[in-house]
Amino acid sequence: MSTALNFLPIFLSLILIEYVVGRFKGRSLYSRTESGLSIGIALGQQLIRYLGLSLRAAMLFLLWEFKLFELPKDNIGYWVALFFSVEFTYYWFHRMSHEVRWFWANHSVHHSIEEMNILAAIRFGWTGWISGAFIFHAPLAIIGFHPVHIALMLGLNLAYQSWIHTTLIGKLPLIEGILNTPSAHRVHHASNADYLDRNHGGVTMIFDRVFGTYVEEREDTPVEFGLVKPAPSKNIFRVTLNEWIRMVADLRSSPIKHWPGYLFGPPGWAPDGQGITSKDLRDQYRLEHPNQVSPVKLDQSYT
Repeated sequence: MSTALNFLPIFLSLILIEYVVGRFKGRSLYSRTESGLSIGIALGQQLIRYLGLSLRAAMLFLLWEFKLFELPKDNIGYWVALFFSVEFTYYWFHRMSHEVRWFWANHSVHHSIEEMNILAAIRFGWTGWISGAFIFHAPLAIIGFHPVHIALMLGLNLAYQSWIHTTLIGKLPLIEGILNTPSAHRVHHASNADYLDRNHGGVTMIFDRVFGTYVEEREDTPVEFGLVKPAPSKNIFRVTLNEWIRMVADLRSSPIKHWPGYLFGPPGWAPDGQGITSKDLRDQYRLEHPNQVSPVKLDQSYT
C-alpha cells in the first residue's frame, strides 16, 4: 500500500504530462467515457482488493515458513535474483491470464479500454482474489524470498509499466526487444489478429523472447485497442463482470463434461472446435495475409 501511495504523485504527473503534450500535438488522448470508466474501475478495485489482500499475504507467509533455502537478504545478488524471479513468474501469470479463461475473466477488464493512455494502467479487474492468480508467485516464497520483498518487487514491476501505456512515444531502438516499451505494450493491448496474446513481460521482454511470444509493432499493421468481443455496454458492472457473465452462460447451456474446457480452456473455446480462439484468429490471418505476418519465429507449442 505504501508503495502505491508513494508512486501516486508520479503517476498523476505522468497523466498530466501526457494530457498536455497530447493537446499540444492536437490529439485527444482521453475520452470522457473511457476515462470515467478507468477511474471508477480503479477505485472499485482498490476497495475490493483489500478483501483478498490479507488472504494472499497469509498464504505467502505460510508457504515461506516451509521455505527451501535461507537466502541472504543483505546481498545484492538476492535482489537481482528476486527481480528476475518475479519477472519470470509475472510472465507466466500474464501469459496464462490470456490463455486460460478462468484468469482471463479478471484480466480482460484491463484490456477492455479502447484507447491507450497512462490512465489505462490502473484499470484492473475486481475479481483477482477469486481467480487466485497469486499462485503464480507463491513458489517464490517456497524458494525463500520474503513475502514482503515479493510484494515490493511486484509493486515496482507494475509501477514501471504505467508509463508504457501511451501512444505518444514511438519505438525506442536502443531498448526495443529488451525492455518493455510503449511500442511493445501497444502490441500487447491490440485486438488485431496477428498481435493477439503477445509481449507478456513486465519490465523486460526476455522471457517473451525465450518462449516465443515477442512481436514487434509494425507500421503496416496499426494497433486497434480493446477486446475482440467488447462488453455490450459501458456500464461499469457489465465491463468488470462481462467475461464471468459469459462464462456462466456457457456453463448453464452446456453439459458438465464441457465445463473444464469453458472454465480452463483458452478464451473462445467451444466443444468440437466450434469456438474461435486467439490461435484460430492468428492462423486465419496468416492464411489471408501471408506477406504481412509477424517476422518473429514462434515456438510450436504456442502457435
